[in-house]
Amino acid sequence: MKIIVNESQYKKLLFEETSKNSIDKLKDLKKFFNDLKNDVKNQIGLDLSFLSTWGVTIAGFVRPIAEFMEGNFPELTTTEIALLSTGIILTYYQSNRQKLLKVLSDIKEKGLVFEFDVALEKAELLKNAFINFIDSLAIPMARISNMLAYTFLIPLVPELYEMAQGYGVVDLKEFTIRIVAFIGVTFSGNLIKKLIKAKVNRFKS
Repeated sequence: MKIIVNESQYKKLLFEETSKNSIDKLKDLKKFFNDLKNDVKNQIGLDLSFLSTWGVTIAGFVRPIAEFMEGNFPELTTTEIALLSTGIILTYYQSNRQKLLKVLSDIKEKGLVFEFDVALEKAELLKNAFINFIDSLAIPMARISNMLAYTFLIPLVPELYEMAQGYGVVDLKEFTIRIVAFIGVTFSGNLIKKLIKAKVNRFKS
């Protein structure tokens, strides 16, 4: 039997698929951070639980760097990648000098200074690209906020691009509600909506 859906139903189906894909990506980010946190605690005794609230947004920034390191330094173990990733986290998301010095000491002890320098370079490039893109959206609120708190949006770019193709704009409010509900941290839902809407509009132009 042939099932016919109208345009409105089709757009709704596409929106639901995009929303599911986005939440699945955020779940993967959460798992990435939890795996990293457990690995670092077991291997070098450093507890990152105090950053768990921000795990998803941290992973949005750190995971692309970890994947780059895996691809370019295939000899690195999972634990070494976790150690390098932790160095990035403590450099960009935490000002605890004592914890950072401990990680840097372990990196030096394991002979990973060169790899860490490469990871830092990529992190700086990613940070600058993200901030420059957000700045280009001309959202006044964004300029006075901690931009790295919104890096969970980085892996959602393909989904935001799909929304820009014309089927999801009317559902921006619902999409934002689902994203904010999942990450569960004290973000400004209004600012997230502005960022998402601005990105969608940019992809439309």
